Amino acid sequence: MTTWTRKEFLKASLVAGGAALLTRNRAFAIGSGGSANGDVRIGIIGFNAQGWGHLQNYLPGSRSKLDGAVLAAICDVDDAVLARGRDAATKAGLKVAEYKDYRKMLESKDIDAVVCAPPNHQHSIITIAALMAGKDVYIEKPLSHNIWEGRQAVEAAKKYSKNIALIGTQNRSSEQIMHAIAALRSGKYGKLKWVSGTCYKPRDSIGKHEGPQPVPEGLDYDLWSGPAPLTPPTRNGPKGTVHYDWHWFWNYGGGDISNQGIHQMDVARWMLGAKGLPQSVQAFGGRFGYRDDAETPNTLVSVLNFEEAPLIFEVRGLGRKKGMRAMDVYRKSSIGVVAQCEHGYINVGENGGAIAYDNDGKMLEKFEGSDNGAHRKNWIKALQSRKVEHGILEEGHYSTSLCHLSNISYLTGAEKANAQLADAVASNLAAKEAYWRTLDHLKANEVNLDETKPIVGPLLQIDAKRELLVHADQVVADAANNCPIRKRTGRAPFVVPDIQAGSVAKA
Repeated sequence: MTTWTRKEFLKASLVAGGAALLTRNRAFAIGSGGSANGDVRIGIIGFNAQGWGHLQNYLPGSRSKLDGAVLAAICDVDDAVLARGRDAATKAGLKVAEYKDYRKMLESKDIDAVVCAPPNHQHSIITIAALMAGKDVYIEKPLSHNIWEGRQAVEAAKKYSKNIALIGTQNRSSEQIMHAIAALRSGKYGKLKWVSGTCYKPRDSIGKHEGPQPVPEGLDYDLWSGPAPLTPPTRNGPKGTVHYDWHWFWNYGGGDISNQGIHQMDVARWMLGAKGLPQSVQAFGGRFGYRDDAETPNTLVSVLNFEEAPLIFEVRGLGRKKGMRAMDVYRKSSIGVVAQCEHGYINVGENGGAIAYDNDGKMLEKFEGSDNGAHRKNWIKALQSRKVEHGILEEGHYSTSLCHLSNISYLTGAEKANAQLADAVASNLAAKEAYWRTLDHLKANEVNLDETKPIVGPLLQIDAKRELLVHADQVVADAANNCPIRKRTGRAPFVVPDIQAGSVAKA
């Protein structure tokens, strides 16, 4: 029989009543849990890519080990990936629980928090399930596969507010960016004119195949597909028939704007000071330079008009010129964000560093402090303090939705002659500059736009309150709002709960 002091009894009683107590002993801080030494017990869902880095954060002896947490369980739908995780844990002296189905993991009382790092189309549904199961959750970017399910994840975080939900847009933890934004807000560089994000990242052809391809042995494809339609894989690139190249298929990913670009999109929106969605969106682009199995564009220019200033975002998967892997550079970086002001501009690089330049490119100020590597440490701090300061879920939802809005405009567009494209962007000076630079880029890659016509999306107005798209042509509006990137509820039994409609029992 355990003998409790009066102080311990009072603490336990408060927890039973729902109070969030900050104590070293996780048994009091989060429900039933805590390892023997008080560490948060972490379960990782999906670790074939980003999840592998997370796994290292919780292994004893790892150089990237985070204090205050320990690996307790691993989950992956692929036996080969699961075995790799088991071997890593065993080598580190840990015996961890293993699962193929995340739903079974979430039933465990021996796990306090989960890291959600499967493919994009599983992010929201697992986030919601984790919160409903009483777990804290770190969600890898992007928050969602579509706007509607992202909103449900946000509403779940509000409803199950005793749990911590943090989104992995790690630039939010960069002190250098924080200091740059403070300088921007001070007005020392003059009025903000526009913000531009670039994702110039080499993306080779994944090859061309015909018909359905085999599922790897030991991979539960039904679980892998989750809320997405259960259709055979139609790719067989360097990563095989299922893994990684799902990024370039609409059922699972959203191209590089939703993959790498979400980081830069989030910084761009942060620098704008935008509180929610833009007033309108228009995108143009295509898949140029090769013909392969993939569906998403490797070249995309999006113009998102905010009240504060326009945001222009560019994706390029082709090199500087045909046959070259080195990428174009815009204002000092290939992957970055530029905030153009009257008297200069601020450049934020891929790793969260920030530098201010005058309009001639001379450096004016280098902002100091931590870079985006502090984000996972801030996750542990959030678990301990029971408060998210960096990586707020709703901010992640809005930034993720910008990527979705760009893709929706593209998907509801049509092939146009180059002259029609020029007319479509003629009224926007910032978009016009991006248009001419894109034309030069494609020309350097020997892309003939008369033969491979770009897809030009409609200019869609945005009903920010309802998170819907508006267009004078009802056919266009219906196509945009019925697009699976705007809303997809999922297939049984992987249906995303409608939190807003109150279809889930209260916590």
